[in-house]
Amino acid sequence: MTDIAEAENIYTRAKKFELANDWNNAFKLHLQAADAFLRISRTADPKYRDNAAEALGRAGKIKQFKKLTPLSTDYFSNQLSILKKSSVINNIQIPLATSSPSHSYTTPFNDPDGQPSLPTPEYTWNRPNCPNSSLPLLPSDIIQNIVNDCSVCASIAVCIQHNTRFKSNLLLSSLSSSNDGRYELRVLVNGDFRRIVIDDRLPFDSNNDLVGISTGPKNQLWPSFVEKAYMKLMGGYDFLGSNSAIDLHVLTGWIPEHLDLQSASFERERTWSRIMTAFPRGDCMMTVGTNDKTPLNYNIHSVKLLPSHDYAVTDIKETNDERWVTLLDSRLCTPECGQCSGSGSCPRVLNIRWDDICTTFEGLYISWNPSLFGSRVTFHGSWQPENAEDLSQAYTHHLRLNYQKTKDSAHHSYINETDKNGKDSAETEIWILLTRHLCDTRRTNEYIAINVQEDDTVLGDPEHVALKSNYTNSTHLLSRIKTSQFQTQNSGSLSILACYDGQFEQVGFTVNAYAYSSDVMVSWDTRVPPTKYMQKIDGAWTNKTAGGNCTHPTYMVNPQYHLRVHNTSTGIDKRPSTSTSADKRNKTQVILTTQSTRDISLNVTAVWSQGERISELSQKEVVAHSGPYTYGHARVAAHLAPGDYTVILSAYEPDQMGKFTLKVESPSRFDIKAIPQEDAGMYVKTVRGEWDSTTAVGGPSQHRYHRNPVYQVTIPCASEFGARLQLLSRVPGVSTNLSLFPSSNVQRCIASSGPYSDALSGVDIPKRSISPGRYYLVPSTYHAGVHAQFRIVVYSSVSGTEVVLRS
Repeated sequence: MTDIAEAENIYTRAKKFELANDWNNAFKLHLQAADAFLRISRTADPKYRDNAAEALGRAGKIKQFKKLTPLSTDYFSNQLSILKKSSVINNIQIPLATSSPSHSYTTPFNDPDGQPSLPTPEYTWNRPNCPNSSLPLLPSDIIQNIVNDCSVCASIAVCIQHNTRFKSNLLLSSLSSSNDGRYELRVLVNGDFRRIVIDDRLPFDSNNDLVGISTGPKNQLWPSFVEKAYMKLMGGYDFLGSNSAIDLHVLTGWIPEHLDLQSASFERERTWSRIMTAFPRGDCMMTVGTNDKTPLNYNIHSVKLLPSHDYAVTDIKETNDERWVTLLDSRLCTPECGQCSGSGSCPRVLNIRWDDICTTFEGLYISWNPSLFGSRVTFHGSWQPENAEDLSQAYTHHLRLNYQKTKDSAHHSYINETDKNGKDSAETEIWILLTRHLCDTRRTNEYIAINVQEDDTVLGDPEHVALKSNYTNSTHLLSRIKTSQFQTQNSGSLSILACYDGQFEQVGFTVNAYAYSSDVMVSWDTRVPPTKYMQKIDGAWTNKTAGGNCTHPTYMVNPQYHLRVHNTSTGIDKRPSTSTSADKRNKTQVILTTQSTRDISLNVTAVWSQGERISELSQKEVVAHSGPYTYGHARVAAHLAPGDYTVILSAYEPDQMGKFTLKVESPSRFDIKAIPQEDAGMYVKTVRGEWDSTTAVGGPSQHRYHRNPVYQVTIPCASEFGARLQLLSRVPGVSTNLSLFPSSNVQRCIASSGPYSDALSGVDIPKRSISPGRYYLVPSTYHAGVHAQFRIVVYSSVSGTEVVLRS
């Protein structure tokens, strides 16, 4: 049966189940048909994209109007299928290393895929006629010529240095050849080891000099063949550039870690301690990189550092209380380079103090030996939209990682942080590496992010360990998270959210989890049942609802939702005590996930309430929050007691507008609905004023209360009325009040915001019924002499209300 016939057969079966009111099977088969039609549209005929949209539409309608039993998808059963789908890169087949190589080719071998593209057409492909020397190579023998692959040259140089010191043979063991000119490089790409096949022709210029990597008089050719295979993988010698940690991950399988040296979170001393212990043992390799501004910032021995350039680290040492890093520049220096005053003799080896490295360079790229980790698990997945409406939004995939201590003995770790005495901390560090699969290396508008949280499996503590990343267009993203569970118990779990933001569908990815200890085992939780209850809400921050984080007085206008968690046995309880074991058993897990575009930093927070709108965030009322604001996504899982909560979605900055989705999941029944704004459905008047030298007279205790600004409010007929007073800018320690008086008796207050308060959101007169007439509204500060600007928002249920400053 052809792919088209199979897809049409699936779609026909889906419609039959739909006619039979078998909604679950119909929904499932409609999704399978949509997936099949999409694959056909990409490889055979684009018109089948319409068939895919139709099948997705039917599935969406079934999901919207019918009650479905949640479908359990076994994402762990199709690992090999995903790896095979990821075998085509730049329209070239890069097969798995375990697949059988082809033996049917001519002699001498000519690569049937053709040669990698070159920067200019003046270069020619020739088979080298120089003898291949057997002299051992040193890192300084690697010379970068005109190809923009400094990261590859630095990677090969540090591998040679590693082999010189530790006899590791990292690259040569991955390169095999035959007598007929066929070379094969074993690389780790798109989730597994694969084979890149090339022939022995190399690019030369008109002077018969190698265009790519050369090794000078030693005439070693294997680095050139490693470079050619990698350039074939990456789309050609007109290479867009990379960093050596990514290159070394492909070439050796070592774990990439990129540290931004200019980040406020970079830890200079701890990083030095880590690498000073690991580097001499051969457990890590390193390079450092500049950005495009570095030459303007630093000058070493009258030679400027190159912009956007990688330098190999060949040694680190401590001498006489100084810390030194030895760098090697693989670039070929010419009189025209402009970096050495035209002498053509740039120093290639540079000894630089560690402190200067940290203040001058942009990035430190560390590659870690994977054999350091006693336990490791791998997952291969594919980012797919949930329905047609999600096609333009970021995709996510959720995994749960279990970890368990298998021994009681302590373990040594120099990857983990240590205390001042050099002893291991009580925490265990687990590394999570997210890798986006390559399809077209020229794409630059694909972004990934990762959210790792210690699962709330016991108490629903919102302060559990969490680590989140911003979106990056790098193909690799490493998160190192310290787990605290081992202080009290021998096991725990991490919730991992792998995120993708881009315009492409069904993008493959791989997640690797590592534990540095033979005492700790990690494993995927493959038994996670589908959520029984789930509701998804679409919303947006607008110019009226984009309130920013809780340090702004506008936080209260953010989108808020009344969440009611049901007690499956006794209905809804009042707020329970959290001290008894019975209460803990009565809680149910609730997962709150929000997504938006990658340029909006998000947070989701749940607080105790009666389902009302929250104007001021009280930390003691917070029961769950997603932690620091994270671009594009936020997630929290907490065990909540039955009752009422208010869920608040916020972006970090006020006036940050855009669409979002909120997804609520729980094994227990719940209800969730939007909470109207304070002035929803009412007529609003806003006035601005200030307390100045004549009106900053303070509260009634100052005995000049009547000299505060007084606003005359005219109510045309009986209505609902409310008002809020807010300072226009934060003035620490200033408490305010807003009171309403009838014009006939200015001594009798008929409505007030209550005791003077310094709440960031201001003070308000709650909504109440009011008779028609004329009233006086008085804003005041508790202390006299406070000069500040304010605004008063007056809202009523009828039009025609007037608010004017009384002279």
